[in-house]
Amino acid sequence: MSVWKRWRNVTAVILLVSLLLLAPVDARPEYMKDFKEYSDSIKKCTLCHVQSSGYGGLNSFGADYAKLGKGERLLTKDSDGDGYTNQQELSSGTFPGDPDSKPGKEAPGMEVLAALFAIYLAMLIVRKI
Repeated sequence: MSVWKRWRNVTAVILLVSLLLLAPVDARPEYMKDFKEYSDSIKKCTLCHVQSSGYGGLNSFGADYAKLGKGERLLTKDSDGDGYTNQQELSSGTFPGDPDSKPGKEAPGMEVLAALFAIYLAMLIVRKI
């Protein structure tokens, strides 16, 4: 087997395993009950934490939520200072603790990455045939 074919097969296996390991990460249910009326796209650890694992401390919205709880004061505040209230961001499915996440500005999610991996794998398979 040529070096190119071996490399291609190893790459395909790594990509396939990566796709299988991609699982949606949801925040702890006891906290998400306060946000049940909002889109599932924001119900992730990064709603309140700086890291997607939930470690690394709270972001600005998480700190405000811990201090104020869910209520009018939290929802009318602009935790990340991007010009949109927390209510506006939650309603539009953006993250109120991330100044780069704003209503109308959608960042690609894991679905885009998974689609790119799938396209790459399909290209490898077609080349093999």
